[in-house]
Amino acid sequence: MLKYIIIILFSLQIYNISANSQELRISVNNEQFISLSSYFVTVMPGGTIMLNIEIHNVNDLVITTNYGDIKDKGNGNWKFIAPKQPGNYSIEIKDRMTREQILLNVFVLTPLSKSKGGYLNGYRIGNYPDENYKGMNNYAKPKGLIEVTEKNKDLFITPHFQLKQFLCKQESGWPKYVLVNPVLLVKLEHLIDGLVEKGLDVSTLFIMSGYRTPYYNKAIGNVKYSRHIYGDAADIYVDENLDGVIDDLDGNEIRNMLDAMVIHEVLSDLENNPENEHLIGGIGKYKKNSAHTYFIHVDTRGYKARW
Repeated sequence: MLKYIIIILFSLQIYNISANSQELRISVNNEQFISLSSYFVTVMPGGTIMLNIEIHNVNDLVITTNYGDIKDKGNGNWKFIAPKQPGNYSIEIKDRMTREQILLNVFVLTPLSKSKGGYLNGYRIGNYPDENYKGMNNYAKPKGLIEVTEKNKDLFITPHFQLKQFLCKQESGWPKYVLVNPVLLVKLEHLIDGLVEKGLDVSTLFIMSGYRTPYYNKAIGNVKYSRHIYGDAADIYVDENLDGVIDDLDGNEIRNMLDAMVIHEVLSDLENNPENEHLIGGIGKYKKNSAHTYFIHVDTRGYKARW
């Protein structure tokens, strides 16, 4: 019989754990299994998260959480009842024999219904479209947003990415709000793996633009149904020395569109793998101008789009 421990912790600090190859894997709400050593999920206040855990020996499984109610449903299935208070919580899943672990960050969303006049707790959101684009469910108005504070902004939501990297570029005080789709992060983690396999030194990606509020998206003149407002798009490039210019990825000692195409090709190969059908989306390339370097747009809209 599975044994578990629920420990109430008074510290909400989350540690950055590097990705690694491991047998311990989880599926969240019946989605694809992942083996990232840190991951995240979003849920409405009081909502339910279903976990399916694959482990070499179920008797070696230990689960701890800093808040909430988690129940063993048998056969590697667990049910977590989220707190009713918006915020960030955690579930730690460990194999006590192999010492493999997965840290699952749980973000209880602040309901978008609490916004007034386009503002949510003083943060300007604007207004989402009332109708879904072409009736597609992935263009539905979100039910809630992740509250980002000075305390949790540095959390690693996956091994190579922090929550703050996806914040909208609009200026404001704290708290801020963001929408981030976990599937996008899985795709970005695979992208880093692909770049590293090419012998490149990539510790993270520079997120030039992640989430955009509808207000900000409109202010910069972008299309009404941009995937950025739905939290599953990012404009990216590799910039290990943080000089604002894409790194020399093709090794020709010139930083230009060919370097962006290295990213483009890895993403294309990733999507062409039948096992990654859930990661399919848009891939677009952009030239350098006075405001930015060469970069690639990537999203997980659910169907292929190229430009």
